[in-house]
Amino acid sequence: MFTLQTERLILRDFQPGDFEAFFATTNDPEYQQFYAEEEMTRPFWQKIFTHILEGTAETPRASYQLAICLPDGTLIGTGGVRLEDAANQQASFGCAIGRPFWGHGYATEACRTLFDFAFEQLNIHRIYADTKAKNTRARALAEHLGMQLDGILRQTQFFRGEWWDTAIYSILKNEWKSATDKRR
Repeated sequence: MFTLQTERLILRDFQPGDFEAFFATTNDPEYQQFYAEEEMTRPFWQKIFTHILEGTAETPRASYQLAICLPDGTLIGTGGVRLEDAANQQASFGCAIGRPFWGHGYATEACRTLFDFAFEQLNIHRIYADTKAKNTRARALAEHLGMQLDGILRQTQFFRGEWWDTAIYSILKNEWKSATDKRR
């Protein structure tokens, strides 16, 4: 099983028995407000979870969507990097922490470890993330991690009776290294 460890967290491959805890992180009104209604169903997330489990067996591995756990084993969220364009060393990124665990710096700690892994071990050149432009929490996390706003894609999705803009953020390997050196 693939594992990364931080000072306070263990990031590990998901196991089949993790579905309920995984689903609980998505089954929250504040989280759900940025997704279409059909994306908030148990069957939808079961399909996503099955895809995550299948990704752990890929060779070569292109996705590291990991369970974020406390040292006692409590699953508090998920974070991952996914190789989207191997030829150009581009990876997408995402993170979700269950609401009871917000405000403790867990997302930042987990994401920094994922970025270190992606840039150092996977030799990624650029990590990017997209989120709804109205998702201020996700945007604040991206900016806190040193990601830059590449732009806003206007009206990319229609759900909940309105058009939604998408914010695209990215960080380059040399930018991450420079920021990491400053933190040390």
